[in-house]
Amino acid sequence: MNFVETIKSCWMKTVIGSVLLTAGICVLFWNEERAISISLSLEAALDDTITISGERPYDKAYEGKLVHLIGPIVTGEPLTEPDYNIQVQAVKLKRRVQMYQWIEEYVENNYGETVVSVQTEDRTYYYTMDWRDDLVDSRSFYIRTGHHNPTAFPMDTKLYVSERVHIGQYELGEALKDRFTKFIEVTSDTRPEDPAVKLHSGLYYHCDNIWKPLIGDIRIQFYYAGLEGSTYTIIGKLENGKIVPYESLHGRKLLLIYSGELSLSETLKMEQHAKRMTAWGWRLIGWIMLFLSATCSASVLQYITAQSRVLRQFVPDPTFPVSTNITLAFSLALVVTSVAWIVYRPVLGSGIFFAAVSPFLYCARGIFNNYQRID
Repeated sequence: MNFVETIKSCWMKTVIGSVLLTAGICVLFWNEERAISISLSLEAALDDTITISGERPYDKAYEGKLVHLIGPIVTGEPLTEPDYNIQVQAVKLKRRVQMYQWIEEYVENNYGETVVSVQTEDRTYYYTMDWRDDLVDSRSFYIRTGHHNPTAFPMDTKLYVSERVHIGQYELGEALKDRFTKFIEVTSDTRPEDPAVKLHSGLYYHCDNIWKPLIGDIRIQFYYAGLEGSTYTIIGKLENGKIVPYESLHGRKLLLIYSGELSLSETLKMEQHAKRMTAWGWRLIGWIMLFLSATCSASVLQYITAQSRVLRQFVPDPTFPVSTNITLAFSLALVVTSVAWIVYRPVLGSGIFFAAVSPFLYCARGIFNNYQRID
């Protein structure tokens, strides 16, 4: 079989392999460029950041500087939901609204009885009722009769944000307030004034019977984030008395917030660890793409290496295609990584490149042995 016939016999897999190869290289290169810029930005921040105290008066000398600030947050006016007697001193208050609705699901085969079910030629549809955060469109149900959901929520999920949040004399900008994403459930035994609203386990029910809700009934739950008095560690740029994102020389916006009291080096180490874990996740995704690419293109690669005695010396044992594909994907991933790092860290980049080609150099040791025997 010649090269053209080989391509024709597996052209679809070859095309998929080429797409995966391009995508994998792009993902890896983008991820390494991102990792490099983050690393350089954090290293520069360690030298440029000034630690200030929220207890001291505001000092204009720090304007435009990258600052490290520690202290308890102050939110000013409480966030309230007067209809439910909810009042919290926090950065955010979230009202989560759920509605009791019909839910349609299906299985390819009928494995047992369901609440309400109908079997078609290849699927079994069944209908249950449950609480949902989003509106379920019953108009798309297979069986619409008897399974009607409301067309809109009577009340929307809503997020309240404190207008002003401070640590001492320094105000937190909008970007910082957006970073408060760890919500905690509001627990209250205070019942609302409306007798139609029932309170049970922190949930406010708008229904006649909380144990037997009807379609269209709603229940509400409240959460808060950033409780006043909690201590936070912040790194950002001081601008007009506010802490805002700092744009480094490497094009990265630096704005960090961690719960608790952390030193400058501890904060940056935690951020480096978090970014490192993200980078390794993207590396894994890129390697999987390259492995699948090598698997799809295995027939073409085997044909090319079979035609060249020299190339055969550099390829791992062809009788184990899976291990060969793993080696190819791993080495190519390391080559892309080394190209990205070699400009910023020449020693590290060179070491990664040597690790990338070492399996093939090991496989090619037979060539050097043959030359030595001839000599």
